[in-house]
Amino acid sequence: MERLNERMTAIEAVLKKLEPVESLLERVTLLENNIYTTKRVFTFQEACMYIGVSESLLYKLTANKEIPHYKPRGKMLYFAKEELDEWLLQNYEPTVDDTERMATESSATQPFFNQKRHGKRKKS
Repeated sequence: MERLNERMTAIEAVLKKLEPVESLLERVTLLENNIYTTKRVFTFQEACMYIGVSESLLYKLTANKEIPHYKPRGKMLYFAKEELDEWLLQNYEPTVDDTERMATESSATQPFFNQKRHGKRKKS
């Protein structure tokens, strides 16, 4: 039983030492975020972290020329932050409110007599 108490106190001592490490990790993440806001050109690994994709997917995107990138000497890949932002924001998907508003605006502008009829007409 005494050994168990000794081990518990040792574990508690280690946990107390780790508390400053958690605050350091938080500060590191804040610094990383600040780097992303001030930097204009990213390396390959930074671009992976910035857009949140794996290295293999980013390699595939660059090989297929689906994402804007630069190769100044033919080997190293670099990415412009502005172009990555534009690439991330392509293919906008409207919200439900936007689609409803667009539908009401388009139906309000079309006169009733110009609308197409759907279905079969009754023959008399």
